Amino acid sequence: MAGTRCALATALALCAAWVREAPAQSFPERPVRIVVPFAPGGTADIVARIAADQVSVDLGSRVFVENITGAGGSVGAAAAARAPADGYTLLLCNVSCAANQYLLGNAGFDPEADLAPIIVLGYVPNVLVAGPAVAATTLGDFIALARANPGKMSMASSGPGSSSQLSALLLRVKAGIDFVDVPYRGSSAAMPDILSGRVDSMVMGLPESLALVRDGKLKVFGITADKRVPALPDVPTFAEAGVKDYSFLGWLSLTAPKRTPAAAADKLNAAFAKALKSPALLARFSDQSIEPGGGRPELAADFLKSDVTLWRGILQAKPKG
Repeated sequence: MAGTRCALATALALCAAWVREAPAQSFPERPVRIVVPFAPGGTADIVARIAADQVSVDLGSRVFVENITGAGGSVGAAAAARAPADGYTLLLCNVSCAANQYLLGNAGFDPEADLAPIIVLGYVPNVLVAGPAVAATTLGDFIALARANPGKMSMASSGPGSSSQLSALLLRVKAGIDFVDVPYRGSSAAMPDILSGRVDSMVMGLPESLALVRDGKLKVFGITADKRVPALPDVPTFAEAGVKDYSFLGWLSLTAPKRTPAAAADKLNAAFAKALKSPALLARFSDQSIEPGGGRPELAADFLKSDVTLWRGILQAKPKG
């Protein structure tokens, strides 16, 4: 009898192990969704769609992007964080994932408690651009103009907590200038007002501004990162142009709901890591001045944690708005 019970226990254990492993081995069995919490056409959307196109080949299952916008990325982020933790919903995270809890008070999710980093997709600098009517040709000119007209110049953003709003806030802090923040639901929504002169300027992702800069429709004053970019080699960084200690390089990572099975997360990491090395993706990233990411989930976790610490200090020290 004891031998029978032992054999039965062993069989049950093996069966349980098979049940746990079977989903991991067959994952994914249906399309995988990447929630981009920003409007179509912006930098986050561009990066996610390029990655989704390539990884669909490497993962063997369709990967698609769904834009869920609102509250500087918090609406989409909260929706993704509450999705079933099965590997079929991913969230495109950037600095807004780290900062919105301090900027909004209640972002609807806790980035460190509710999200599991998967992989860094890429790194993208922002640029300060202005419409043709702005009477400045350099970043120094722009800052001097803002100082001469405190609280009068306007700067568009993609909403509270967005990369554009936060990098502009950092400029305000570092350069000691004041301007009116004019929030939109994305850079594409802001662009008609910038080009027409109804809004003066915007700090925005390089990929979404590049065509307009090259066509001469937008003035570009500086790069937020700590080095120049090949696409605009003559444009200085903010630090080079005199804004001491300014550095903002946007990271874009994929995350999943916290309890996503490790086997599914590992498979996603491996598939995206392979996609990020493919010549086709690298060529598309290069055209947009996007630096490819990669690496283990811990790298993505480090970027998130670092920005949580940074923006906690900045946003809790200053009045909101």
